[in-house]
Amino acid sequence: MRKGPLRHKWFAAFTAAIGLGSIADEVARLALPLLVLDLTHSIAAAATLRVVQSLPYILFGAPAGALIDRVDKRRLLIACDISGIALTIAIPLSAIGGVFSIELLYVIGFLLGTVEVLWGVTTDFSVVPSLVEEHELTDANAIFLAADRAARIIGPTLGGFGIAAIGNVSTMWIAALAFLPTLALFYRMPPILEISAAQMAPLTVRNVIHEIGDGFAFVWRLKVLRWLLVAMSIANLGGVGLRTLMLYVLREEHHLDEVTIGLALSASGGLTIIGSLLAPRLAQDRPMGHSMIGVILASGLAAVAGAFTNDWRLITLCFTGREIAWQAFIIYAFIPRQRDVPAQHARPRERRVPHRRADLEQRIARCPLGHRRRRIERRRVRRRRRARDHERRSRDVHATARVRGA
Repeated sequence: MRKGPLRHKWFAAFTAAIGLGSIADEVARLALPLLVLDLTHSIAAAATLRVVQSLPYILFGAPAGALIDRVDKRRLLIACDISGIALTIAIPLSAIGGVFSIELLYVIGFLLGTVEVLWGVTTDFSVVPSLVEEHELTDANAIFLAADRAARIIGPTLGGFGIAAIGNVSTMWIAALAFLPTLALFYRMPPILEISAAQMAPLTVRNVIHEIGDGFAFVWRLKVLRWLLVAMSIANLGGVGLRTLMLYVLREEHHLDEVTIGLALSASGGLTIIGSLLAPRLAQDRPMGHSMIGVILASGLAAVAGAFTNDWRLITLCFTGREIAWQAFIIYAFIPRQRDVPAQHARPRERRVPHRRADLEQRIARCPLGHRRRRIERRRVRRRRRARDHERRSRDVHATARVRGA
């Protein structure tokens, strides 16, 4: 009998589907930047592609949360997968039709980024926590991300050989396969999170703006979440730029071929899995805030070290070190938000009543970041108990003395 999060059949199936889909996704992550570099030989053009792919997170990230809360999440994920397939195959079809251009690639990249926002926010904060128990979230995140990162061993190598054999554009046919495993899974999966219309305000512009404002105010009131937001924003920005810069250095400055670049990224992906698997053990029996600070520091040091070497092997190694630390940080950062998601019907073994939305202090006390706070509170309780015991003994002594004196 399986133990841990994998004992839940839908979580096991979801993890397997993510692993298979991520292999094809890694092919696209290698093929598109190399396609731009081969056409333009410009780091600015490759960076522009990454910018337009990331822009939807800034524009639609907050409104997406309001939309996701009000729709059938399973149907939304199915629609995202179908849209992803259509947009991905549009690239080779445009080449066949003679209308392919860099500008068209930017438009498709922006639309794919929009699909990724809806898909990623839903899976990270609704699917995973609805498939496992609350105390299994850290291990579930580690397994989920390890399966996703395992694709980095196969995907880049497959992409490198594919690009060498059939070209960058035609390789996107392989990338379209990334959406098929999860599409089949979500089609068969039970409803992920059902919220009745009576529980939610109508979907209007005013209500969406109000909810977004409440969300940012909620984060800003708590110092821990405020600094977590700042740290993740900076690190995400740096991570996007770092991968693009690395591909430029390997391709344009060191003139490596597609297969060598793919093999280098595969080796990096294999080592990155270590970060996902070690994360729960690093945070065990210590405040999670300390673990976050440690992995952020390690990530920054690895990136800085890569700037002081000209050997492409050492550059790849430093990039890998940064990715290992960043994966551990992502696992920790998911926990506070995921704990708000109640158990759903996709968990066949144990049904639980959704908890009420607790206030800010109660939620933080339940998460690992509240470990230190709970320890301090226990000390205060013990001190108050000792004080009461001392006061009671003093009263008994005085009462005994008065009786003897009488």
